[in-house]
Amino acid sequence: MSAGDVVCTGWLIKSPPEKKLKRYAWRKRWFVLRQGRMSGNPDVLEYYRNKNSKKPLRVINLNECGVRMHTRSDAAVVKKEFMNNHVFVVKTSFRTFYLVAKTQEEMNTWVHNISQICHFGPLD
Repeated sequence: MSAGDVVCTGWLIKSPPEKKLKRYAWRKRWFVLRQGRMSGNPDVLEYYRNKNSKKPLRVINLNECGVRMHTRSDAAVVKKEFMNNHVFVVKTSFRTFYLVAKTQEEMNTWVHNISQICHFGPLD
């Protein structure tokens, strides 16, 4: 686990990398959003195989990121079964993550908190 204050946690469904969207499954993962700047650590979004995992599968540095609600232009990327659900996008300089929350409220919480940590509002 990374150091930093936990801002938000919860289950989200995440996309595979964009080049592998057609061949790989979208997976349910336990996400942890950490704000580290007060302690000198990076702000990160981590995801784990499950809630009790000790080591994250990936740590996403939020230093250069953007977050936004999903738009119609994402239709070719987002699985049909998720299109009318609560999809949002976290874009880093290395990868774009399409994430699906269980409810509109959960999605709004994630987008708001990530936006606050990144010091800017949702991207266009």
